[in-house]
Amino acid sequence: MLHKIIKIVGWVLLAIVVIISGFFVYGMYMVKKLPWQHPVFDTVRPADPGQVGDKGVLVFSKTNGFRHSSIEAGIEAIKKAGDARGWKIITTENGAFFNDDYLNRFKVVVFLSTTGDVLTPEQEKSFEKFIENGGGYVGIHAAADTEYDWLWYDKLLGTHFRDHSIFPHTPEATITTENRTHPSTKHLPEHWKKADEWYNYKNSVRGKDSLQVLMSLDEKTYDVGETKGMGGDHPIAWTNVIGKGRMFYTGLGHTDETFTDSNSLQHIIGGIEWAGKF
Repeated sequence: MLHKIIKIVGWVLLAIVVIISGFFVYGMYMVKKLPWQHPVFDTVRPADPGQVGDKGVLVFSKTNGFRHSSIEAGIEAIKKAGDARGWKIITTENGAFFNDDYLNRFKVVVFLSTTGDVLTPEQEKSFEKFIENGGGYVGIHAAADTEYDWLWYDKLLGTHFRDHSIFPHTPEATITTENRTHPSTKHLPEHWKKADEWYNYKNSVRGKDSLQVLMSLDEKTYDVGETKGMGGDHPIAWTNVIGKGRMFYTGLGHTDETFTDSNSLQHIIGGIEWAGKF
């Protein structure tokens, strides 16, 4: 009998340890800072991209954290849409592409669900110059889960990822199109629905400097879960201006369907056109 009791107590203690460990991993996952993840930086330049013309788009999808499976779908969709518009699309996951020579050949750089620290200080400086001198930036989804310690990047984006509801993970929500004249939103109805992994951000970008909210989530239309959302005012796409450069960010993009749904894809393509001044 005592043996059985000891065995039961052992199993109970093991279950407690597993549950506590699960909550720890979940908590680390929610802030995307798993202790065993260490950034890997690129220092060797990839092949010279050559001349890319006056509609060059660089799609950058390096991940030093969580990697979204939708990245490949995003690359394929942007390439297809870009080809139809006469864009020259170059894709890379090599941070050493970020040097003055290579970047200055492009009009816009897309951070496609990048995560973690992806650039060295020297590469960051090249990107800063590129934007401030008139280049464009487009951040898609996890671009907000990138470069937490780069203050300039935080200013460019206006905020950073905080967490997202996980139960349910990708609920359907109603999106309110607040600006229906912008190239990325002029095709959208005032209210529309989409299922996605809805990010909550460290702070709202509304009312910040030169940032302009394009779309927001109606938190009453989906279960914000244990994160409590953003308190009702929940911007999900916006723009900014840094120096002579333009910034467009959208929280859409966790699911592959983002890149096949006409509303969402046209929203992203319109953002690229605006940021690149095409």
